[in-house]
Amino acid sequence: MAAPALPALVSLEAFLKNEYDFVVIGGGTAGLAMAARLSENPDVKVGVLEAGPALIGDPMIMIPAMYVKSVGDAKYDWLHKTVPQSSAGGKSLDWPRGKCLGGSSAINFLMYVRGQASDYDDWARLGNEGWAFKDLLPYFKKNEDFQDPKDLQKQPNMALETRYDASFHGKLGPISTSFGEYRIPPERDWVAACATLGDNMGSPLNAWSGDHLGNYHSLSTIDRRPGEMNGTRSYSTTGYLLPNAQRPNLFVLTEALVTRIILSSDKVATGVEFLHSDSDEKHSVTVKKEVILSAGSIKSPQVLELSGIGSPEVLSKAGVKCLVENRRVGEHLQDHSAVAFGYELIPGETTLDAVQDPATMQAVFGEYMAEKTGPFASAGSTMGFASFAGLSTPEEIKSIQDSILSSGDLDEQSKAIIAEGLGSLKDGSIQFVLLPASLDVEKTYSQTAFLQPPASQLGGKQGLVLAACVARPASVGSCHITSAEPRADPAINPAYLTHQSDVEVLIKGYRLISKMVSTSPLKEKIAKRYGPDESLDLSTHEAAEKWIRNHVATEYHPIGTVGMGKEGVGAVDSNLKVYGVKGIRVVDASVFPLHISGNTLATVYATAEKAADLVKAEWAL
Repeated sequence: MAAPALPALVSLEAFLKNEYDFVVIGGGTAGLAMAARLSENPDVKVGVLEAGPALIGDPMIMIPAMYVKSVGDAKYDWLHKTVPQSSAGGKSLDWPRGKCLGGSSAINFLMYVRGQASDYDDWARLGNEGWAFKDLLPYFKKNEDFQDPKDLQKQPNMALETRYDASFHGKLGPISTSFGEYRIPPERDWVAACATLGDNMGSPLNAWSGDHLGNYHSLSTIDRRPGEMNGTRSYSTTGYLLPNAQRPNLFVLTEALVTRIILSSDKVATGVEFLHSDSDEKHSVTVKKEVILSAGSIKSPQVLELSGIGSPEVLSKAGVKCLVENRRVGEHLQDHSAVAFGYELIPGETTLDAVQDPATMQAVFGEYMAEKTGPFASAGSTMGFASFAGLSTPEEIKSIQDSILSSGDLDEQSKAIIAEGLGSLKDGSIQFVLLPASLDVEKTYSQTAFLQPPASQLGGKQGLVLAACVARPASVGSCHITSAEPRADPAINPAYLTHQSDVEVLIKGYRLISKMVSTSPLKEKIAKRYGPDESLDLSTHEAAEKWIRNHVATEYHPIGTVGMGKEGVGAVDSNLKVYGVKGIRVVDASVFPLHISGNTLATVYATAEKAADLVKAEWAL
């Protein structure tokens, strides 16, 4: 795909000539969606400041299977690290976050997964009116262009014919979603084996209806319509920016790192200050209506704190004067913690390990370039959800619920919600993901090492990885600045497995994975567990916990650092306005008040679509 000429992408000089009704900080998943919707009104001038480069048409972003290569590459990745994690043997973990126009480069794995209806209903139960599943469903549909397999010339090879109901999907939205037309053969065996393991373990009726218990092949944000975009990634740039880049009231400046939001003496946002490219010279623009902060779960709290909005103690220590006290900024960081297990397959079974062979790589890449099909046109998206209650005894359920209710850093109502979910057979407490290649599961602290095939462990054979993830974590961390220097990374502490209940959930996940690989028709394809080697006995609770604690990993889904909630519990209200200041609205995953059972991408798009309507209603646009 050739990079098009885009009038909306402007120079520094052109950007500084304007006063803006709205300035969007962060031209990512949510930011470009907000900019597109607000600039629909020709009388409204919208500016977007994106810290990363444009990279429009970059093959690393557009070719679906190339997402793995962007991790650890400074051109696409912020290269963040966590503070040392006690649950990871004291190591700091890689924390990949995308750095380019349009969002997480390819780091979001292209999976289009919604949470359960109960997840969003829980948001509403916390006092966030208008955020229940029934409220968000129209916005899930509004952002989606579901490419129904029945309408495509090339039929996807859906494992066990994953079921779906087109009425729960949008057809006219900016983001293309589709089922993969390629997958490794063992994926079908995995789904078939899971379906025999109990109620709600087969393919759900429709995993996007608010009930996704079971195991299935998910949608991916890949465009499969005939034409130039066939077989390419669909994301905020292709969906929200490119079709609207001719608008004369939309201005986008890349490589612009925001240093602070400018506040008046009466605590109203009046402008935005930023650096451009590698220069230390500060620039600023005026904002007449609102600043829309869409910089993500790491950068949004950082921008607020650099602006003097946050906890006085945190800001004072970092050398920033506190202008607006809001102690919830940077708190409540949650991520989906995960643990992975690697399995060697019997001779003759094929996974994406095959592309390590130069001749095979050349062949499959040639297929992609010619037909936009094959491994390079797909992204791993076979997954499932199971309830903790369905895997546990009544005594185990009571024990984990008592633990959550009596300890931890969540507010009391959130504790009650998570404890209640762990006792429900309808709650997707554990996510499972099949990764269609062998990975180095011993090195989860380094994502670049983790994503490499451990050739020495497989002896030239091929393998796959099964991961278990905590869908509704009880562990809560934080993300705070430690310096007034805007280029300095904040201290990111996801606090992995600091609440014992998350460990118990992952142990149940591992036990179920062990059953999966011992069940036909998958067991006939498994030669052995290579990671950890089968010589390590994980049959006892103590041994399993030790492995899990030392090999915890991110699922790339941080949320909550500027969470919605009542004042004192949340940093923003249910209209996403920052408490204590006027004219700042936060729109990204940082506002999620509790984690969802599912990947975050689809919910970020829905949040942006709803937020755009909130802004339009307030300003009568």
